[in-house]
Amino acid sequence: MKNFKITNLSDKDIEGINQLYNYYINETAFTFDIKEKNYEEKKEWAKTFSDEGPHQCLVAYYNNNFIGFASSRTFRQKEAYFSSVETSVYIDQAYIGNGYGRYLLSELLKRISKFGVLRAYAFITKPNKMSEKLHNSIGFETIGTLTKVGKKFDKYWDVGVFELSLPIK
Repeated sequence: MKNFKITNLSDKDIEGINQLYNYYINETAFTFDIKEKNYEEKKEWAKTFSDEGPHQCLVAYYNNNFIGFASSRTFRQKEAYFSSVETSVYIDQAYIGNGYGRYLLSELLKRISKFGVLRAYAFITKPNKMSEKLHNSIGFETIGTLTKVGKKFDKYWDVGVFELSLPIK
């Protein structure tokens, strides 16, 4: 895609990530965070990623405008889960539906597969047809639903569990 660029997370991206994420906190149930994050909190969050391991964060720009990010992080805290990650992708509303999320998430999965990741999981608040479509287009399969697992905006929400098997490297 012309004028579309994916890079590893750097300090210059934190403010854009924080603004975008706070939009999702305030306007959607697609994250179960309820209180806005500040710059310092997102800066600490950014320290959990490394370009040289399975927990990475990639950012996307279109015409030098920040449009989103995708990340992989620890699936569960116990050591035996090392070969699995939880993924997230957030795209600015103005760019949703144009394939940017798919390119971004696909690139993330390609990069982390080099580090022994066998399974990627996505937990998607229902309904979220665009995110479900995005994940299905990459090969994620719905493997279950957690019912009424989170409460936000005075409503209980279901969360779909999506799984992707990555090729063994």
